[in-house]
Amino acid sequence: MIEFYIILTPKPRSIIQKIAKYWGINEQNILLGNGCVELIYLIMSAYRPKTSLIPAPTFSEYERAAKSVKSKIQFLKLKEKDDFRLNLSHFSQIGKADILFLCNPNNPTGNLILEDYRAIERLSNKSNSCAQGTGKLLVVDEAFMDFLPNEKNHTLIWRAIENRNMIVLRTFTKFFCLPGLRIGYLIAHKEIINKLNRHRPPWNTNTFAQIAAELILNDKEYIKNTYRAIKEEREFLSGELAKINGLRFYPSVTNFLLIKIGDKDITSSVLVKKLIKRKILIRDCSNFRGLNNKFIRIAVRSHKENLKLIATLKEVL
Repeated sequence: MIEFYIILTPKPRSIIQKIAKYWGINEQNILLGNGCVELIYLIMSAYRPKTSLIPAPTFSEYERAAKSVKSKIQFLKLKEKDDFRLNLSHFSQIGKADILFLCNPNNPTGNLILEDYRAIERLSNKSNSCAQGTGKLLVVDEAFMDFLPNEKNHTLIWRAIENRNMIVLRTFTKFFCLPGLRIGYLIAHKEIINKLNRHRPPWNTNTFAQIAAELILNDKEYIKNTYRAIKEEREFLSGELAKINGLRFYPSVTNFLLIKIGDKDITSSVLVKKLIKRKILIRDCSNFRGLNNKFIRIAVRSHKENLKLIATLKEVL
């Protein structure tokens, strides 16, 4: 019988060192988590905000996490006519909340909710100070930021380490394809990290996930090839979708595209069922707050799979 001995430590030092080196920041500004979802719930548990401000549509776990601590939720309604971006009319609501969540790039719209990082920083300043744990926070979820080759022009990582009321979430799930291993991290001022650490459960990340994350951060060839492949196939899909009557897609910087169905007789659930019969699975977006049964989301996959998707969409529509 073969026996395996794994040394576990309460603070996964090696992967934190790698992340710190990758971004050129201090280790004390990093907190590892069992995926970003755990970190979202950790933030809410530690700060317990009375009021949470969340865009719609966006990632649903922000709302669930807010409800878990009985936080009153207000929604920033992103408008279709604005391509689901934040605009100046939203800014008046910012100061009224204890915590604001921004998914940038946004899920499920695939766009940069705000392209100008200085505008996001102004949102942070409107949130007041979270010093001494008063709960005034801006949480920027950058789970899909890795898909931008020029992400350094948009990420708020370097701003967060100096700002006492900003947290940036990052993950290995999307770009690095490690969803099942559950590993993510947040970057923030050391005072925020210290506060969250006091609420963090011990042993929250497993050794295998840490090892995989370390290896993938060093794989520059994978990173380069993924940038190229996603860009090429996203442009291919966009070009082909533009040729299909009855579909409108929204510009994306990620590995998925949000699409609106124009045909009044076809809903998202109907289209999903039609494609499932042809062994193609797409995301029905009707359960996203702020969308309806005319929206779907498709993934950017291999060229062969994308060809099959386009051909099938033309067939069933």
